[in-house]
Amino acid sequence: MSTTRPSVHELHSLATRQDGYFTAEQAGELGFDSAMVRVNLATNTWTRVERNLFRLGQWPHSELEVFAMWCAWFGGEAVISHQSAAELHGFGHLHPQFVHVCAFGDLRLTDTRLAVHRLRLEPRDVESAGTFNLTTPVRTVLDLAAGGISQITLDEVVCDAVAIGRVDPQTLYSEAGTSTDRVAERVELALSACT
Repeated sequence: MSTTRPSVHELHSLATRQDGYFTAEQAGELGFDSAMVRVNLATNTWTRVERNLFRLGQWPHSELEVFAMWCAWFGGEAVISHQSAAELHGFGHLHPQFVHVCAFGDLRLTDTRLAVHRLRLEPRDVESAGTFNLTTPVRTVLDLAAGGISQITLDEVVCDAVAIGRVDPQTLYSEAGTSTDRVAERVELALSACT
């Protein structure tokens, strides 16, 4: 039996930041033991969404909740990235089959609905989308250039990013220059396709 008094207010605050989602571990850290979890589930105060992932009961649904859900499943440490970030930014027509996340740490979650990229991100590579984080437009382009998408698709992503004013061509060119030769070459080709 836990000696820590559960903090309903802190749990609600945490869940609100994560679109109503929270992990069993996060609830445990706030003093909710397994008996309290069962009571909250039985009374529909919480709903079980995935293994070790819950959501506050009666939480409203949204179009972007799947992104918040996967980030919360990683304890709030994951960042939407690659094709999924490009889709959210409005770059190209990638239509990803999976939700792409960057997650770095010991947590090893696997699911056929996820593509997990084990990358360390700097704070400058991440921006908030409200209830989840995603890679910045420049970082998204660099990640895609390093990945396996075709040059034609990368050209479309880069040209869209530039056309809608989310990526400054000079900044992207400069950032690509600090990456691998392959990334720098692919970005340079994509930028030349936008003129």
